[in-house]
Amino acid sequence: MKSPKPIALEPRLRAVAEQIQAEVHADIGSDHALLPQYLLQTGRVGRVVAVEKHRGPYERSRQALEGWPAEVRLGDGLEPVREGEVHSLSLSGLGARQMVKILTRYPQRVPVRVVLQPNNSPEELRGWAQAAGFHLIQEAMVEGFWPYTILGLERRVGPDPAYQGLPQAAALRYGPLLLRAAHPLLLQELRAQQGHLERLRGRGARLGERLETLRQALACL
Repeated sequence: MKSPKPIALEPRLRAVAEQIQAEVHADIGSDHALLPQYLLQTGRVGRVVAVEKHRGPYERSRQALEGWPAEVRLGDGLEPVREGEVHSLSLSGLGARQMVKILTRYPQRVPVRVVLQPNNSPEELRGWAQAAGFHLIQEAMVEGFWPYTILGLERRVGPDPAYQGLPQAAALRYGPLLLRAAHPLLLQELRAQQGHLERLRGRGARLGERLETLRQALACL
């Protein structure tokens, strides 16, 4: 294995990396492969399967991971990953809806541990997790171009205890573990949203529902 200079990750990817520890890990959409390099360099994983959909990112990742215990495959999502081959999976920097499509296309290939960093609408991913039998084990929020949410999920049996005792709509939208921790970035975001929604109050039932959900979330903090 080569020993390059230490990989420096931006905060959102560092938060993703902190939730990964596995023998074989799959990273979908690695691009420059900074996350896989960091995981290998720090010993958080023993081997990486990186997947790229397009030729350009595939070539960049292949060059970046040359000499590491890693393999870069060209394909769409989990298409080139064999069932049972990997022990954990990460998806970063994509829209939540695109992530759900990747996760639902080959559900039998989704490993027991999944770490997701969507660029929007983490609510959709929390809903997918509940329907697919995944529990929310870790939840982080970090500064960036906007506040990023990172979800650490694990396949387990039964209802997810992370949601117990919380208003379901508020927990799905804003994150049960973030609410329980009274995360300062979430509190900041909720207060900003509250001011915006209060100014728009009375402009439709949907806005009223969003404001009520937000108030329920604030009451949990």
